[in-house]
Amino acid sequence: MRSETPGHADGELTKAQVNKAGRTIRGKMRGEPVSQDDFQWALGMLRKFRAAHRIPLTKATMGLRSAVVAQGCRMEVTQRLKRATTILDKLVREPTMAFSTMQDIGGCRAVLGTLDEVRQVQQRLMKRGGRFPERIYDYISTPRESGYRGVHAIVQYDNRKIEIQLRTRVMHEWAIYVELLSAQLQFDLKGAQGPREVLEWLEAVSRAMALEEKGIVVDRALVDQISELRETGTTYLEGEEG
Repeated sequence: MRSETPGHADGELTKAQVNKAGRTIRGKMRGEPVSQDDFQWALGMLRKFRAAHRIPLTKATMGLRSAVVAQGCRMEVTQRLKRATTILDKLVREPTMAFSTMQDIGGCRAVLGTLDEVRQVQQRLMKRGGRFPERIYDYISTPRESGYRGVHAIVQYDNRKIEIQLRTRVMHEWAIYVELLSAQLQFDLKGAQGPREVLEWLEAVSRAMALEEKGIVVDRALVDQISELRETGTTYLEGEEG
């Protein structure tokens, strides 16, 4: 008989329940002996934990919209709850992470016109009193290995962590293309996982885009490198399609 960690009297999920569900799901997906009842219970906890981020996400999105408007920036703000299948993938991909600490189940994003606007909104968020971000990840100053650029801020609403993303239009277009390509290839390219031929090409393109955003002319060496990597990368992709 499965033992279930009791929750609070008001029905709120406990960290113990959420983390136990994460361990159970990981075990099942790694082929460990997990009963179907336990697995279904864990999936139920996942759905409840995901749903518990809806209202905090709405509050965070309203706060982000307010920050964008206050800075006089052009408005393009969106929000999303991470899909259950994506949460499952992340639990397996990051085996040491406690499920209750997953920071991006709820996320909202502002796509802004310029680097200056990104920095202005970032500074506005950092001055917002009780909603001061717990952590700031500056992937503009230090891009990810994949070439991903943007600013991520982790805030809390109603005891739930919400991720706020700030990107320029150029950064956003790169990220969307990479996400579509990731779905096609079944690799987390943004996380620098996948075929070297494609990863090196995408990273070089991102470097060139970053230079252009700063008004710097891309030198001939980088242009030639991108051309060579594009040929190698597209050859790989054409082979996959074939």
